[in-house]
Amino acid sequence: MKSPIIISIISYNLLKAERDYIKEFQPFGIILFSKNIKSLLQLKKLVSSIKLQSPSTLLFIDQESGIVDRFKFFKDMNFLDNYEYYKIYLKNKKLAKVLIFLKSYITSYYLREWGFHSNTVPVLDVPMHKTAKFIRQRTFGSDLKIIKKLNNIIVLNNFQFNLIPVIKHIPGHGVTSKDSHKVIPSTNITKTHLKKHFQSFKNFNYLPLAMTSHIIYKKIDPKFIATFSKKIITQIIRKEINFQGLLMTDDLSMKAVKYSKEVICKLSNNLDIDILLDCSNDLDRHTYFFKNFRLTDRYNSFMVNKKKWTEQKKIPKNIKIKKYRDIYDNILKNYGI
Repeated sequence: MKSPIIISIISYNLLKAERDYIKEFQPFGIILFSKNIKSLLQLKKLVSSIKLQSPSTLLFIDQESGIVDRFKFFKDMNFLDNYEYYKIYLKNKKLAKVLIFLKSYITSYYLREWGFHSNTVPVLDVPMHKTAKFIRQRTFGSDLKIIKKLNNIIVLNNFQFNLIPVIKHIPGHGVTSKDSHKVIPSTNITKTHLKKHFQSFKNFNYLPLAMTSHIIYKKIDPKFIATFSKKIITQIIRKEINFQGLLMTDDLSMKAVKYSKEVICKLSNNLDIDILLDCSNDLDRHTYFFKNFRLTDRYNSFMVNKKKWTEQKKIPKNIKIKKYRDIYDNILKNYGI
């Protein structure tokens, strides 16, 4: 993995230019979306094609289920939003934990079976009164104890199938009603009142990867979104939250990022950022990042010890995954959910 960037691809198959790029630059990761998956057979061929070009490149996906679902055509991967499980938890704790276990176990099993190395979960954002629905629906509510307890189930199932967890969106996307895919969100909340949001991430600071939030926290740094804020990264993420793993940006092609590729590299090289996530599908831009974004000591250390997180162990053949899905569906039916 020569290049500390994660890229996306355009369609269901690799274009020749994409094959050539992946083979030459060997990016840290490739992240797939719904636009890249139309059937399980096609996905298998695509994964094989990617691995043929660069066996060491990791395959990422954002499969939270519910509102963020890349497999809508495959019923066995369709589940409720996290917030729905949270509401169930308030009425029946045991039921909610069983449902979340089944959801994350089934999801992790299939992703591992299909060749993925990482699912970008858990979502540790803490929703507030005016939090954007797109964020709220992906959370387990605003009680820190519940957030920790339910997300821990997801993390453990990721470990069970050797998938790398990615905590997001550090240090907290629940403080805004705006969607960073479309605009630059900002918040006037003071650092004191942000403590709860920081603690949610601190509870999982031992995990290997974290994804930044494209938000301006005006009371800490009124100029830069967290992704490019030295104060946020140094004082909050690395010191207060004490996250010492690989820090990756959220997608740099989102509307919240207004900078050119040159400025992005210049800013990132002066910060404690380890990986750039860029889903622009612009190979010239990716190449520029490869040539100009510097490798960090933390990234190099991860590469030396990457087998710990990336070794693909065989899934036991005696797992009857269809039965797990049947149990999940029967529970929903029996409880009228």
